[in-house]
Amino acid sequence: MTFSITARCPRTGMLGVATASASLACGAFAPSVKTATGAIASQAFGNPFFGIDGLRLLDQGLSAQHVVAELLPSDPGREYRQLLIVDGRGGIAAFTGSKCLRWAGHQAGEEFVAGGNTLAGEHVLLAMTDAFAQSTDQELPERLVRSLEAGDAAGGDRRGRQSAALLVSYDQDYRYYDMRVDDHADPVKELRRLFELRKAGRAKHGDWRPTREAPLEPGFIERYEREAAAVEQ
Repeated sequence: MTFSITARCPRTGMLGVATASASLACGAFAPSVKTATGAIASQAFGNPFFGIDGLRLLDQGLSAQHVVAELLPSDPGREYRQLLIVDGRGGIAAFTGSKCLRWAGHQAGEEFVAGGNTLAGEHVLLAMTDAFAQSTDQELPERLVRSLEAGDAAGGDRRGRQSAALLVSYDQDYRYYDMRVDDHADPVKELRRLFELRKAGRAKHGDWRPTREAPLEPGFIERYEREAAAVEQ
């Protein structure tokens, strides 16, 4: 009972998932992302092993389409599931089971696929894909949030609203964005608020990020000593 979009940025290689639902804490179970490997959304009556095993298969070099073909046959509940995948090369695949609560379906574009179930109608997905396709000048996290906002504004999950999440990987093994709204009356709006706070922090402090070769920011020790001294005065 969720709507999501999975995508890869062809310019930066970022991979991500944005998701929203009338269920509690959809970010805890729907999205799975791994740097350079892929992004997966498992929803409806989701199977958590789709994310776990799907990323493992993608790591082995299988395409998104081959991963879907590998995962579905062994799952007796597949007709109640929905699965969206983009691989590290931008390949996409999706499946919507025949027993998913209506309206349910998915729609794909260049290096992205959106899908949902228990939706207000097909127009929810059309709004999501249009918003994503029309924002190519933006960074992937912003495009994902805009897509989620468009789907929410179009009616989203017809049961209501409760949770939302954004999960994005970039060029390191840790997440570039990992933001969740687990229980809120307007979760997509709250996700946007948190996202803007995170962006403002990056703008203020710069977009430096730790790497294995340079885990400490240049000038950090000197700045830390100055700030610590000021606090102790």
